[in-house]
Amino acid sequence: MYWIWIRDFEGKRTGGPGMLVAGGTGYCPPRARAIKRPEVAVTGFIACFFILFYLINMTYDFESVIREYLGYVRFAGAILVLLLIYIKQDRFPLWIGYLGALTELVAFGYFVGLSSDFEQIAFRLQEFPLITLYLAWLFNPRLVRWTIYPVLVGTLYLAYFYGPQSGMAVHSGKLNVLSLVLLTIGASVIGSYVKARFRYQSEVDELTGAVNRRGLQQRGELMLASSQRSRRPLAAALLDMDKFKAINDEGGHEAGDRALKDLVRHLEASTRNKDVVARLGGDEFVILFPGTTSTQAQLLMARVQGSSSQAWSFGVAQARTEDNLSTMILRADRDMYASKRDRAAREG
Repeated sequence: MYWIWIRDFEGKRTGGPGMLVAGGTGYCPPRARAIKRPEVAVTGFIACFFILFYLINMTYDFESVIREYLGYVRFAGAILVLLLIYIKQDRFPLWIGYLGALTELVAFGYFVGLSSDFEQIAFRLQEFPLITLYLAWLFNPRLVRWTIYPVLVGTLYLAYFYGPQSGMAVHSGKLNVLSLVLLTIGASVIGSYVKARFRYQSEVDELTGAVNRRGLQQRGELMLASSQRSRRPLAAALLDMDKFKAINDEGGHEAGDRALKDLVRHLEASTRNKDVVARLGGDEFVILFPGTTSTQAQLLMARVQGSSSQAWSFGVAQARTEDNLSTMILRADRDMYASKRDRAAREG
């Protein structure tokens, strides 16, 4: 049945996170609909928002030539981000989105801390929790905390001690400050929680707790790309349980479910933290071993198999330069069936 999985793995083009770009209804360019990473799609939405905002902003009179120039630069930056997303799609580097958020945080610090432009102050106060939510959903929580909170504290310090008196009436109220702080903390917590829950629900198999097929595709492609860049080995093992149908027939589906859960617990306990244990479906599993040759993976899998309470067969393959994830796993699949034939010949 492996050829069916290969077809689905490479040919599936509907549903999933890519549909977020289309918004469910209305027209969306085909290249935009092809985006499958929700992080990239959300970054595109944010870029569109700032393009519209800066376009409106440029209709107002600027206080200085420098501010007018910076406004044009930020407008051009938002357009550039959107163009890069359109061109690179899922290969868009998210660190560019992080740099874009940093520029908005700098603008927040300037307008709220030192400016007397009431409209800009009001907008930046509303914008700050949105940026916090965006960063918390896409990036490491520690990075977000060390980015957001110093900017918030530093801006409030500037506003109270160095800001112009005309601007203090807007942002010196305790209620405004308290609301900003609470909304920022709330956005940070909510963003991190949503990110964790989304990742769990979209990348983890509900029954066994192993990485699911979609999670395997996302993590596996990243690991394979990293292996090819660094020229470090990457091995994949494909395994399926022996006589799994008999377990279901004799003990029912509950017995089969228990066997699958027990197997995953054993695999995760017997492999390294950086290894990926994934369930393809049914009783088929894949394990990815970064920094590991096929010989090393073969020895490791033999040891894991020997200490397992379940009976299963496996095959191993090492990534090649021309490989994608599917071709590497397909070779592991062929290796597994070759070992099954050899074992049947010896026992027969």
